[in-house]
Amino acid sequence: MIKPDDSIIVLVNYNTEFFRNCFSKMEFLMGMDYINNFIDKYRVPVIFTERELDYTVENPELLKLRTRKEENRMKNMAPPSDYDKGFIEEFNKKIKVNNTVKTWKEDIFYRSSLEEEISKTGRRSIFLGGFFTDTDIFISSANANIREYNTIVVSDITSTYSERLYFQSLEMISQFVDVTDTRDLEQYYPV
Repeated sequence: MIKPDDSIIVLVNYNTEFFRNCFSKMEFLMGMDYINNFIDKYRVPVIFTERELDYTVENPELLKLRTRKEENRMKNMAPPSDYDKGFIEEFNKKIKVNNTVKTWKEDIFYRSSLEEEISKTGRRSIFLGGFFTDTDIFISSANANIREYNTIVVSDITSTYSERLYFQSLEMISQFVDVTDTRDLEQYYPV
């Protein structure tokens, strides 16, 4: 089990543009309540990563493929809700974003300074959350494992377009890193 004194929290694409497109807004916000208390009690550093939602690629065939895949993913989005405005307001108040590492693609390590930033902390364990479960979290958790970081994906502080994509992705992620939620973390690390 990961210990807080050797841990860092990496929140991927933690911004309104990504949050707006996820299906489990209320669960995410409740998970962040625990994470904020965890950060305060155990003094765990946080690094934010951020990429463009729609970034360009030079290969026109790849661009067409990516556009088509993204359109397919978005077809399964939850419809807008009357609660969305309130959820977005609460999201913006949840945690102060600082120490942001610019990333270029779904892999948070690709051409970024993230590894260097993690190294500065002297910690080797990552609690990973953010957006989107089926792309950025999936790819980055595998790459964190390859880089020999002890990695746990915290399921209720990650989300994506649809429930189906979310659970399928968590199932695949759990084949190479641990997946838990804040309710289970609370059992080990009460706040």
